Amino acid sequence: MWNRTRIRNRFPILCLLLTLWTEVSQSTGYFELQLITVANVNGELADGECCDGSRSSQDLRCTQDECDTYFKICLKEFQMEVTTTGSCTFGAGSTQVLGGNTFSFKSAKNNPNKFDNGGKILIPFQFAWPRMYTLIVEAWDWDNTTRNIEDELLIERSIHTGMINPGDQWQTILHDGPVARLVYRIRVRCDENYYSNKCNKLCVPRDDYFGHYRCEPSGARVCLDGWMGSDCGTAICKQGCNLLYGGCSVPGECKCNYGWQGQFCDECELHPGCVHGTCNVRWQCNCETNWGGMMCDKDLNYCGRHQPCVNGGTCTNTEPDEYHCACPQGYSGKTCQIADHACVSNPCVNGGACHEVPTGFECRCPPGWEGLTCADNLDECASSPCAQGGTCVDLADGFECVCPPQWEGKTCQIGEISTQTFYFTRVG
Repeated sequence: MWNRTRIRNRFPILCLLLTLWTEVSQSTGYFELQLITVANVNGELADGECCDGSRSSQDLRCTQDECDTYFKICLKEFQMEVTTTGSCTFGAGSTQVLGGNTFSFKSAKNNPNKFDNGGKILIPFQFAWPRMYTLIVEAWDWDNTTRNIEDELLIERSIHTGMINPGDQWQTILHDGPVARLVYRIRVRCDENYYSNKCNKLCVPRDDYFGHYRCEPSGARVCLDGWMGSDCGTAICKQGCNLLYGGCSVPGECKCNYGWQGQFCDECELHPGCVHGTCNVRWQCNCETNWGGMMCDKDLNYCGRHQPCVNGGTCTNTEPDEYHCACPQGYSGKTCQIADHACVSNPCVNGGACHEVPTGFECRCPPGWEGLTCADNLDECASSPCAQGGTCVDLADGFECVCPPQWEGKTCQIGEISTQTFYFTRVG
């Protein structure tokens, strides 16, 4: 027979074995029981005996020390007819000695929603919560100096079956037994990162190489801003980015594939060495107008671009970067730059007189004409030859002044006063 001293010396070991909050790695959820009040007014066992000592001969009440009450809970599958023996298939838990005959775990501040942590029992599980369950809650007396048979130390047993979904809400259960009155509450909660009404949907928020998302209360993944895809691992590129020719590894980026360029990767790169060309796809070299060759570097309109023929020569494009000058009479050379008999071809027009000079010819133009071949009409009104506000009219062979009233003459230099006529000589 164990005595009280031997049993109480074993309490530190019991506390290590029957820890209040059990942490199990990789659990999907846990069943939680919170004791609220325990009332064993007479300090009795389930078999009617006293927890400690004998009854008083006068009032038949247990007169010695109170019960040393601790609890065991067994959680198993739903049973229509509950058996208190057998395996606790969903898990089991127990406490150290919590009190004597009557005690409460309500907060000292009288807050109905606050309880001391000493009355909590946690049973973790690693399976999909089935919602239906059977719960057996037993109050036991830890030591009894007159008995050593475990079954005879049972104080009270509460059996409860039902259905419960995971959540923060508690279900309060009242057991008013023949020996003791027990009030406790229960709930099921999913472990961190587990969701759904069975706590079997895993969702771990992350923002790294393997994904960028948070988890909704249902366990569904919700991509963080700038990410998309089933695993939220695809970055959303810069708006307007051509995804055929570019992409991104981080949100808002537009990184071009080889051979493409521009802000939105929609501009092709020319073939290396292409000079005067364009492209529709990468590495093309489509020649612009009047350019040819593999690299569009051959000038097909040398005459129009460079006008190499001088002295009235006529230029003809013969092949890329090549030309021919048809020279007028009196000129020769690649560009008609050599004057043989420059005046033979009568280059001077509008009555200009041709004179050969070492460099070719020279035209002496008549009044009203100027230029290399006297082809340019001279603006004789540019020097403002008309006096007294007369209007100058440029003619092919000179100019004419339209004089204001009382003035006349070639340059409006003659004025009329009364019947006498005065002549003014234009100076310059």
